[in-house]
Parts: sequence; structure tokens; C-alpha cells
Amino acid sequence: MRDDYNRLLEIISSTHNVSLEELERRVAARRARLYGLIGKRTAARTIAATMGFESFLAAGAHHVSGLQVSDALAAARHEARSGHLSSFAYWPNPNEPPAVIGSHYVQAIDAVAAANLDSSISIKVDQFHYDREILAQVLHQAMLRRIRVHFDAQPFETTDRTHALVEEAVAMGADVSATLPSRWERSVQDAERFLRLGIPIRIVKGQGKDPGQPGIDPRRSFLSLVRQVAGRAAHVGIATHDRRVAEPALDLLQATKTPCSLEQLRSLPRLDFLAQRRGIPIRVYIAYGRFGLPYAIAEVVRRPSILAWILRDAIVRGHRQVDDR
Repeated sequence: MRDDYNRLLEIISSTHNVSLEELERRVAARRARLYGLIGKRTAARTIAATMGFESFLAAGAHHVSGLQVSDALAAARHEARSGHLSSFAYWPNPNEPPAVIGSHYVQAIDAVAAANLDSSISIKVDQFHYDREILAQVLHQAMLRRIRVHFDAQPFETTDRTHALVEEAVAMGADVSATLPSRWERSVQDAERFLRLGIPIRIVKGQGKDPGQPGIDPRRSFLSLVRQVAGRAAHVGIATHDRRVAEPALDLLQATKTPCSLEQLRSLPRLDFLAQRRGIPIRVYIAYGRFGLPYAIAEVVRRPSILAWILRDAIVRGHRQVDDR
């Protein structure tokens, strides 16, 4: 039993770069707080779990440029020096009031316009509870400042609500774009809807599976969507870190003379070289705001794949390209 415990401590020490002496101290403190009701191995396992989640949060913090829109502006200016476009995305606290979230979007629009950046604002309408008044305020400011507003993908069951708001935004005369997740069968029909609206389209694999068709191959369906909109769409953003998808997608769009760009998350290993070889613009998704414990729990529950994104990125960052979006 003692040998098992020691081996467990050695594994935890090696994984998290913590000395055996420090682990022994933490085990004793954990058992003391629980009045000795748990054994040493159980205490060590709970400590390992806590340290693992702390690592997850530290990695998650890497995915936001900072707390303020000024941090996102600094990141966007850095990208602009390399000729890259950008898209700002605010990550709120889970209990942040919808009106406050809306005000952050308006602030981002003003900041982008004042900085004269070629940037769009990505919004998640579920964050402000699909409130039409808040959306109207955001869109009005975007129209005033001539900034594009992108509607990010939402949970599958709320897609109709999101797309109804996209149509209302187009009717207002706003410059908007929207997302098609390739994991969903309905995206074939949604693509036709967006084509009729004449708006730019961003294609992603998406996080949540189609509840009616969970076995859809996201790579195959991604390329199928690209073929569907090629030569017809006003613009197509290829938003993936999967080279096996991005490369043929960009080639197809170029062959059909479809305006396109490669869209990349700033914090993940990127495929910029694919776009650079082809003379295709790169748009970088820049998140800012909060990534603390409450946000992490809420976001992982809503989108479990974000945990895989972050943990994988923590391992591979800077060493190899990954298949993510």
C-alpha cells in the first residue's frame, strides 16, 4: 500500500512539476482539514485533480488576449503589422447582465473604428438572451461605424432563433456574417438561406454534434459545404486548424474565384502558411474578457470540446499543428 502511494506521488510530482516534499505537505494538510476521514491516496488523488484543473485554467487564460478591449486592440495591432485581419470576441462572466455584455460589444465597435482596424465583432446572441433591443443597439452602432458584426454559432437547439435575428439584421441594412457548423445536417439548408441573404459565411466544424445525425463526418461535410457555396457566396471564411480540411477548401474556393479567407484562433498553432502561399487573407479571432473558474465551468458544461481544445493546446503549443476547429 505504501509503495502504491509513493508511486502515485511520483506520478503527480512528474506531471505537475511539484516536489515530493510539497506533495506530502499538501496531503497532510488535506487530511487534517477533513479530520483524517480520507486516506493518503485519496487525498493525493484529490490534490492531483485540483492541480489538473488549475492547469486547465492557466491554459485557458492563454486563449484570451486580456481582460479589456484595449488588450484585444494591442493583439489586433500586432496582427495587422503582419497584414492580418481580425475579429474581436468578448468572453463575459457567466452571470454578467445582458445589457453589460451588449455595452462591451458597442465599446469594441467604437474601439475598432477609432483604431482604424480592418476588424469585425463576433457576437453570441445567447449571451444577452436573444434580446432584440440589445442587438439593435449593437447593430446600430456597427452601422454608424461601418463595422461588420459576425453571428457566432450557437447551441443546435437555438439555431432558428439565431438565424431569425440574422435575417432581421440584414433587413436593418447591417453588415453581418454568420457561421455554418459542418457537424449539423441542417447546415445544408442554412447555407442556402445565407446565400439568399447574400451575407459572408464562416464554415467551422462546430463543437456540438447534430442530435439527429451524430455520426456526421465533420471533415467530409465541411468540404461538402465548401463545394455547395463555392462560386455563389459573397465571401467564405475557412475557420479550421485542420490542414486536411483547410488546404483543399482554400484550393476549391480559389479555383471557383470565390472571395475567401483563412480564419484562425489567435492562441492555437496556426496554418497561416497555407494562406500565405496562396495569397489569401488571414483573419485572426481575438478573444478578450474573463477565463476564470466560473466561466470555465459554465463554458465546459455548454461546450465540452473546449476542454479538449485547451488541454491539447497546452501540450502541443508551439510544437506542431493540430486539428481543432
